[in-house]
Amino acid sequence: MNRFHLITNETKDPDGSYTGRLAELLRKNGAQSVTSGPNPPADAEAVLVLGGDGTMLKASGDLLGRATPLLGINIGNLGYLAESDFDSIEPDIVRLIKGDYVVEDRMMLWGVINTSGVDSEDHCLNDIVITGYGALCLIKYEVIVNGSFLNGYSADGLIVSTPTGSTGYNLSAGGPIVEPGASTIVLTPICPHTLNTRSIVLRPEDEIVVRIPDTCRSGVAIQFDGRKPQMIENGDYVTIRRSEKVTRLIKLGKNSFLITLHQKLKPM
Repeated sequence: MNRFHLITNETKDPDGSYTGRLAELLRKNGAQSVTSGPNPPADAEAVLVLGGDGTMLKASGDLLGRATPLLGINIGNLGYLAESDFDSIEPDIVRLIKGDYVVEDRMMLWGVINTSGVDSEDHCLNDIVITGYGALCLIKYEVIVNGSFLNGYSADGLIVSTPTGSTGYNLSAGGPIVEPGASTIVLTPICPHTLNTRSIVLRPEDEIVVRIPDTCRSGVAIQFDGRKPQMIENGDYVTIRRSEKVTRLIKLGKNSFLITLHQKLKPM
C-alpha cells in the first residue's frame, strides 16, 4: 500500500501542520502518492482520517459506496473509531506501507423517511436518532418490528444504533455496549417516561418502523450520524434496515476493542 489520501478535521488542525507532517512522514517511508482534501482520487488505496470519531463518521458518510478503507488517527481525545494516535504514528505508517494490517467491514444502517408521502433515504455507521425539537422535548412514537407492533413510547427520543455506534449516544443513554464486529441492531429509548423500558437488541435482518402518531404534540427531528436534522411530522415514519453498504476500517492490531473500552471506562 503506497497511495494515500488525507482527510483532516480543520478545526483541530487549523494551520494544516498535522496534515503536512503526516504527508511528509508518508513520503519519507516510501509512499508514492499522497493527496489531501474532501475527495479522494480513484487510485487511493487508503484514506487516513485525522481528527476524532466525529471526523471518521463524516468521512464514512462522504465516502459511502467506495471500497477504500479508512484509518482513523486521533488528534486529541481517545476515541473508539480511530486506530492510531498522531503522537506515535510513525510505526503505524511503516506497518501500513508494508501491508501489516487487516480490514474490518463494519455494519451500517439504512433508513428511509416518509414525510407527507415523500421518501428520502440515508445511511449511517453509528446511529439514527429521533428526538424532540424545540422547547418541549417529550415526544410520542410507535415502534413496529417486522410488521408487528412492539410498543408505544413517551420519551425524549429513540436511538437506533449499530454495534459500532453502541459506544456513542446509545451508551450515554444507558444502552448496552456491543462488540463492534457483531451484527445487531440496538433500540434504546431516551429518558422514557416509564419505569420498565429497556434497550432491545434485534437481529440484523429485522426491519424497524418508527412512526410518529397523530397525538404527538412536539416537533420531531431525525438525524443520521449526527448530521443535519430533518424535521418530521405527525403521521410520518422512518423504516430502518441493515444497509447493504459497509464502512471498511483498517486495523493494525495495536489495541483490541476491549483494551480501548477499558481505557475509556477506567476511573478518571
